[in-house]
Amino acid sequence: MITLYGIEWSRAKYVLFTLAELDLDFQHVQINPFEEEKNAPEYLKLNPLAQVPTLVDGDLVLTEAMAINFYLSRKYGAEKLWVNRLEDEAQLYKWTFFAVTQMETACVDLILHRKVLDEKDRSSDTIQLAEKKLMKPLEVLNAYLAGKDFLVANKFTVADINMAGVLSYALGGEFDFAPYKNVARYLDAILSRPARKKAEAG
Repeated sequence: MITLYGIEWSRAKYVLFTLAELDLDFQHVQINPFEEEKNAPEYLKLNPLAQVPTLVDGDLVLTEAMAINFYLSRKYGAEKLWVNRLEDEAQLYKWTFFAVTQMETACVDLILHRKVLDEKDRSSDTIQLAEKKLMKPLEVLNAYLAGKDFLVANKFTVADINMAGVLSYALGGEFDFAPYKNVARYLDAILSRPARKKAEAG
């Protein structure tokens, strides 16, 4: 039995999307990374950093959302969310790491400082810096997506889940994707998938 620890609006949402796409049965344990429950001794045995998500599948205990998504997609969705060619597999990693290293921090800053934090803790400077940091990677992504519906091998893969998951924070943080028409089209299509809606509903 698969068990996932985390809550829907944390990085666990990336994994919930994958689990829904693969229609896998799993137990969902709500662990809020901003509450003391993350420091419960039994949870720290699974994730000593007290972070989410954490996946348990049999004897395997796995942390880091993108690693979990790679594992689930390859083990349970090889024909659905994974790819056959090594060259395409490299692209899965490339676009996932691109999303995480080039955009995730800025995307999270946008939703934190526009929606999540108390008014007194919000920073307009942080918002402006985050939007500036997103410009170049979004230009690159927008150019790449011209004439494409998906990131890799002309099919929906785990890379699309990971990319859309990261960008959904910026969307929730009221980022204007209008100048990046290919990204906006792509993001709307991925986030409109029935599995994504199922994952959001819990």
